[in-house]
Amino acid sequence: MTTMQRFRKMAAAMDQRIQQLAAEGVSGPALIHRMAGHMPDLQQIWVGASDDELATLCRDFPGFYQYASLMEEAFEERRRNLKRAAYADLPALSDALQHPLSELLTAAATLERGYQSVISTNRPGAELLGELNRLHDQWLVDRERFVAALRTASVPQKSLDIARVALGEMADRIAELKRRILMP
Repeated sequence: MTTMQRFRKMAAAMDQRIQQLAAEGVSGPALIHRMAGHMPDLQQIWVGASDDELATLCRDFPGFYQYASLMEEAFEERRRNLKRAAYADLPALSDALQHPLSELLTAAATLERGYQSVISTNRPGAELLGELNRLHDQWLVDRERFVAALRTASVPQKSLDIARVALGEMADRIAELKRRILMP
């Protein structure tokens, strides 16, 4: 698979998730929060795609364009307000912690997209649902390992609290989607 094919696959996933969220009535800044799991993929595209490739992705995947634009606006706003931000004094996570966090975010996005797809098609295949449930169980284990690794690394309590809340909210959203499938 070429790099552009990989970028197209990532952009298509973001586009699909934006469409799903729009159908649920989620819009504007709330999308940023609900799309947190796609941030690592968006970063890969921003860093790796040429201007022409990025323009093509934005043209071909309107939801990707919408998400990328929202993230760009949020980044600019954060940059302008960084000195006033409540977390501006927090150190960046080490590379050893950034990689598992990125994997957790990506897996959460995959789970949300997968469960939402099952809900949208209204035909939960036992094999797909079993795989999603297995991935969900593993994600929960990985989330607990990550939080334990944060504690072991002695990150500031504020960083630990932020991670717990964000990952907890993701876990709640995934559990709600799973519940919607099991209890229609």
